[in-house]
Amino acid sequence: MRERPPGSGRWQLRAFAGPDPATGRPVQIARTFLGGKRAAAKALAGLVAEVEAGTFERTRATVSDLLDKWLEQIEPTRRPKTVAEYRSKIENRIRPALGAMRLAKLGPDNLDAWYRKWLDEGLSPTTVHHLHAILSTALNQAVKWGWIDRSPAARASAPPLRQAPMKIPTPEELNRLHQVALDVDPVLATAIALAALTGARRGELTALRWSDVDLVASRLRIARSLTVVDGAVHEGPTKTHQVRDIALDQIGVGVLRDRWAYMRDLSERAGSPLVEDPFVLSYNANGGLSVGPDTITHRFASLTKQLRISYRFHDLRHFSVSTLIAAGVDVRTVAERHGHAQATMTLNRYAHALPERDRAAAGILGEVLGAANSLRHA
Repeated sequence: MRERPPGSGRWQLRAFAGPDPATGRPVQIARTFLGGKRAAAKALAGLVAEVEAGTFERTRATVSDLLDKWLEQIEPTRRPKTVAEYRSKIENRIRPALGAMRLAKLGPDNLDAWYRKWLDEGLSPTTVHHLHAILSTALNQAVKWGWIDRSPAARASAPPLRQAPMKIPTPEELNRLHQVALDVDPVLATAIALAALTGARRGELTALRWSDVDLVASRLRIARSLTVVDGAVHEGPTKTHQVRDIALDQIGVGVLRDRWAYMRDLSERAGSPLVEDPFVLSYNANGGLSVGPDTITHRFASLTKQLRISYRFHDLRHFSVSTLIAAGVDVRTVAERHGHAQATMTLNRYAHALPERDRAAAGILGEVLGAANSLRHA
């Protein structure tokens, strides 16, 4: 407590509030008070009480400061592609809009105003929801770090996330795609068959090596995934960081036997011996370089355009999941086979698109009630 200038009755009050959790610098809460010395001392006591209660601006960090720190914190545990997607959304949208604002001043009204503006600029509700999810996760981390008391994103009103209608190829369309691919692109044909039979993601398929295949036991191990970031291919864990050992049927085993025979024949004709552990999906005669995930996507898109069939390569995964659920396979088994983090996700995403299961359930209930009625009337 200092009177400046002396005899003026103007007091400078300051209380030390600990280090700034974002920068580590000491934080001082300052006030100016006009009045006598005793009244100023009472005001200083009130300021100290506020500091002890935590009712003050703990940090001068901005939204940009938080986002930089958050990206640094998550980078070691997230896939490079995921971090790159977060960074792109932050640099293109979030930082220009909110980066300069101090965290302590950020409120749900600020967030809602930008959500409306982004929608007015033509962004889809799904995209705006993704921007909200990034902000929400980063702000929740700021609460854990002690930068702010509570997250304003929890009180903001982001547009709801709506799933696009699922498109699932029919068995006839799938067979047509596979047969045409066999003639023009054997690598793509194998990828199509494996995606439909196993439901593996494109990055998981392109990461497959022959050491992951056991044709005697009819098993396939999904242990890694390839992702593309800024044109470079990265090998890492699967999306859920799980290793899956899944069964193959006779058709799946046959597809892989044919693929192995094709690769050995190509290697011999080209005079390029196969590498020690070749990739299953490779355009190289020695199998040493995997086909890129984006190459699979582009070649599949060209094939569907040629056949005038409108599907994405990822829709083959939808085919695999929905077919198994429709056939009565329990949801937990389907979720584990396809690498879903939780069985509830599988059920929520796919059950609504399966009227066959609903009809089967109705038939079961009808049989039970019919049997009960016959017993009662006997």
